[in-house]
Amino acid sequence: MHADMVARAILVWDLTGSSAAVGGVLGARAVPMVVFGIFGGVAADRFDRKKLLATIQSWSLAMHAIMATLILADAIQLWHVYVLAVALGGGMALNQPVRTSIVPSLVPKDQLTNALTLNSIAMNSSRLIGPAIIGVLIALTNTGAAYVWSATAYAIVLWLTHKIDLPEVVGKRSTVSPLSQLLEGFRYIAAHRMVLALVLLGLAPLSIGFAHQTLLPQLVDEAGRDTSVIGYIISVGAVGGLAGGLLIASRTRIRSKGRVMLGATLLYAVTLAGFAAAAEVSWLFLAFPLMMLVGVSQTAFRAMNTTILVESTPDHMRGRVVATTLLDTGLMPVAALAAGIIADSYGVSAGYAALSAGCLAVIALVMVIYPKVRTLP
Repeated sequence: MHADMVARAILVWDLTGSSAAVGGVLGARAVPMVVFGIFGGVAADRFDRKKLLATIQSWSLAMHAIMATLILADAIQLWHVYVLAVALGGGMALNQPVRTSIVPSLVPKDQLTNALTLNSIAMNSSRLIGPAIIGVLIALTNTGAAYVWSATAYAIVLWLTHKIDLPEVVGKRSTVSPLSQLLEGFRYIAAHRMVLALVLLGLAPLSIGFAHQTLLPQLVDEAGRDTSVIGYIISVGAVGGLAGGLLIASRTRIRSKGRVMLGATLLYAVTLAGFAAAAEVSWLFLAFPLMMLVGVSQTAFRAMNTTILVESTPDHMRGRVVATTLLDTGLMPVAALAAGIIADSYGVSAGYAALSAGCLAVIALVMVIYPKVRTLP
């Protein structure tokens, strides 16, 4: 996934030279995540989650292999990128709720925070090495090599999934239709204001904040550096994510998860403001420590937010509730497109400033809807 993220941004920037176009491709990937993401939660609550994971991994492997073939054959066109982005988004719509729903069945409840944090650390580990390697591969060859790497990685993951002896985790069998289960999930969230607040708060780091990666090609280009530097910047962010994750995972008990979660979201907003200032004076070196802070804040937020959601949700509803966080992630390209348009029109600094302001606005909204969020244990 991280190889695709770096390669796609560089590929689209090379094809178009537009941050809005980079955001537009992210938007294409988000369409199935927004439309079908919640149905991924329904599937996680109805079927064998391990088999679903294997199916998702096989699909993603095929899509990355097709992309690699098109680029290496020098046949790639922008519309190819859009179509395959939609196809990959369909896989992601299932991946997150299925993976997260499995975790509580594998570990005791008192170790849930540690387990979810370790899961985040594993993801950040792939971000640590992957983007740097992808940056080097693209610099030496082209973006096709990045997709070869990504397809190979999915093949290894698929093999490991079949080899690992995981218990069969099947969601609650039901005779009602998937649509009825979907509506049941929405009713549950609407009836529990705390859950609603947690989902809305994710709009800041998962939708608005994460969209900042769309602006990286323009930031690097305006600083006069090769776009392959993006891989190194993202890898530095993974270092921050690993550090934050290891700190949380090492704690036997974390008090005031709500305050940690809000603090992480605020840090994200402030860091984006720092990117805006760095872009204004073209100090690209500041992107490295700022990206590290992004990694710390995002890991801390995900760990706290997911833990509270999973702990407060019954098993038969867990997939659908977790899937609502995909709506946050799926809306990210909307923010990315808006930031890209602003960056194209007024400069990359203005794009970062708009994202920072959006994060702060979400925090304010959540505090109005559910002020008790900061007191969550």
